[in-house]
Amino acid sequence: MSIGILYESKEWSSYALEQYINEMGVPARLIDMQEEPKDLLSYDLIVNRVFASSIFRGHEKALQRMPGVIALLKANGIPMVNPYDAHFYEISKAHSTRTLEAHGITVPKVFDVFMPRESGEQVIRPTGKLDDLSPYLVYPCIVKPDCGGRTNYTYIVNDFQELRQCMKEAPDIPFIAEEYIYPEYGYTTRIEVIGRSCRLIKKRSVAENGLSAYHLGSTYAAYDDCSADIKIAAVRAMDTLQIGAGSLDIIENRNGFYIIDVNSVSNASEDNTEMFSFDLMKETAAYIVSVFAGLV
Repeated sequence: MSIGILYESKEWSSYALEQYINEMGVPARLIDMQEEPKDLLSYDLIVNRVFASSIFRGHEKALQRMPGVIALLKANGIPMVNPYDAHFYEISKAHSTRTLEAHGITVPKVFDVFMPRESGEQVIRPTGKLDDLSPYLVYPCIVKPDCGGRTNYTYIVNDFQELRQCMKEAPDIPFIAEEYIYPEYGYTTRIEVIGRSCRLIKKRSVAENGLSAYHLGSTYAAYDDCSADIKIAAVRAMDTLQIGAGSLDIIENRNGFYIIDVNSVSNASEDNTEMFSFDLMKETAAYIVSVFAGLV
């Protein structure tokens, strides 16, 4: 019995995950989704590490192959971590946000999903054009790819002309426009949830452009006194989206807190392990091995 790890990005995290699983006594092998995957049905468990952000790193082939791979696994009863539907939440912020809202979890309001230009056949609303979006928006709002990550092409816009200017440099793929939740305390909260437990909780500072991301220079700080309500909401959100191991970003303000993003594929660099005194990939490997053990 063995585990196959679908990946598209040659990063430390994927190789570390493979190594840790093998060291825990379970045979595991990386499967490069940029190539046509082979022998998928020979594995007893598949782990999905195809990021939504792969579209911006020249790895769109991996994303394009995922629906077919999921259909094949489902038809043959081969389980996946995270479960099949989690991938479709990973690749659509509108889908995940609206699903959480439907389950009573506090999220930003989704104003619309649209195409920056009129070239696409993928129309979400009756027209789906940028010019038809204006009546639906409340400013400031945040605009970002519906399938994306790592703050690629993410903008905080204050009026329609600013939005139009930003979209001139954006790829012509579906974008989501949603309510901007101001981080009045100067940080966002990142929570790593593994096996229905909040395993790592950090405050991440807001960069000069108003966004929060490690590659933008945001710094991390311990958040040992994170409220029980936030932790409960984080686990509930993951349960709702069928994510056994993943991460959430949350903004708190005087009115409460909002889950602004959910990822079914968590990532870490080697220096994060030392910085956080927590090895995310090792803990994720242990969770995967526990799921695997339940299949035996």
